[in-house]
Amino acid sequence: MKTSLSIAACLVLSARFAAAQDAVPDQVAAGKMVYMTVCFACHQPTGLGLPPVFPPLTKSEYVAGSPERFAAMILKGNAGPMTIEGKPYNNIMPGQELMLTDDKIAAVMTFVRSSFGNSAPAVPASVVAAARAKFAERKTPWTEAELKAWKDDAAPAK
Repeated sequence: MKTSLSIAACLVLSARFAAAQDAVPDQVAAGKMVYMTVCFACHQPTGLGLPPVFPPLTKSEYVAGSPERFAAMILKGNAGPMTIEGKPYNNIMPGQELMLTDDKIAAVMTFVRSSFGNSAPAVPASVVAAARAKFAERKTPWTEAELKAWKDDAAPAK
């Protein structure tokens, strides 16, 4: 009896793990579609951006770091000068909170975090939904100072 339950539990866990693994390629594919529709004009198909206006998504602390911060950046945008890999950039990235669903933002985040030389984990839509709720009242784009000071538990509320 114990052996049967153990085997059944292993099969259930294996099936859940396999489903999660299958979801990531689907999420990456969906994210690539979003990227090539919304993001590529500025960040380019290569993710290298257009210096000194649009920053690269390669080797970026914002891409590889906190998923909450990355989601907040996509939702609300960012403005003003930023330094990425020691190079200055100065432009505005418009927020996408009105255009993109949580699933689409999570998908594009997962695509970017696994492309262009990046290797950060996938992002579930629940992370984006939580960031959307947490920063719902914020009306302005993020600044570099705010993003550099980011702590997930102590992120600025507005």
